[in-house]
Amino acid sequence: MLSKRINGKVRSITLGAWPYLPTVFAARDVAVEKMEAVTTRTDAASTGINTLGDALESHIRRSNASERTKGEYRTQVRNNMADLFEMKIEDITLDHLEAAVMRHKGVATQKHLAQIIRTSFKRAAAVRRCFNVADDLKVDTKTYQPDNSVKFDADERWPALDLIEAKRASNQIIAAAFELMLFTGLRAGNVITPRWDDIDLTARKLRVARLKNGRVGMFPLADRVVALLEALPKHSEWVFPQHDTEKHIYHPDRLSDGGNVLRPHDCRRLFTTAARRADLPAYIIDQLRGDVEKGVQGIYDQGSAAHRHANAIAKQIEVECGAVPSSNVVQIGGRR
Repeated sequence: MLSKRINGKVRSITLGAWPYLPTVFAARDVAVEKMEAVTTRTDAASTGINTLGDALESHIRRSNASERTKGEYRTQVRNNMADLFEMKIEDITLDHLEAAVMRHKGVATQKHLAQIIRTSFKRAAAVRRCFNVADDLKVDTKTYQPDNSVKFDADERWPALDLIEAKRASNQIIAAAFELMLFTGLRAGNVITPRWDDIDLTARKLRVARLKNGRVGMFPLADRVVALLEALPKHSEWVFPQHDTEKHIYHPDRLSDGGNVLRPHDCRRLFTTAARRADLPAYIIDQLRGDVEKGVQGIYDQGSAAHRHANAIAKQIEVECGAVPSSNVVQIGGRR
């Protein structure tokens, strides 16, 4: 125990206990380190950051994120990493961090938890001037096998439109976002972020500022999608705004009726399946999905995907979902 008067007050600092401090020289080295932290006001008492949870709260207070995002961080910590975030910063090792992340199933969950840990430790390292243990925290994705199957039988009637319509009764914006994902095949991140300036309803096109491959994309919209967008309220610059209209919505959760499930990326899977069942060429499907085309022709092609292709896929999706007369279902089914 080291006691010293600092700024007119006597401060007592615990150096450690045997066997961690086996000699007086080891105690001296720790005392020098801790006194430096106190005098520079980077110790736990001065900064208010004693635990990893304190570091997260310090980050949240400075963050411009919405209250929903802040609440999501706290919920993830409370439900999945409470013990870790109650530990003192100096007691946490890389083993602690890896154990907290890897005991949970699913790469997406592990990556999300790891990001929260990194964010918290980055704040602790900046304020406390301590070593950032989370710098080496990694999530093993090499053995990860993604599940590319939808959670229902795609050879039977698709429940996608039913789930979207059920959602529309409680949240028009989320339902519309799912419908746009389903009928464009675009990723959720590209669907929730457009502003109205990115949409030309007259030309029936949607501009995506940055696709996953880093490119700008211009996509034809089916008639059904144009009608959907025309019906949406336009009280925000965002096509899919939050309640306060200042920001766009977050990545939407899955839709479910207790049996069937529709995840955001399932819409991309179904769009691709419908396009193939409509016998569209692979290069057209690639262009509509925003994928990098293969081969020399793809380099020179200035854009062959057209409005008629978007409409053909939309009609096929409606057939698969049972939203057209049964005679049409039989007719199209016979062409497979």
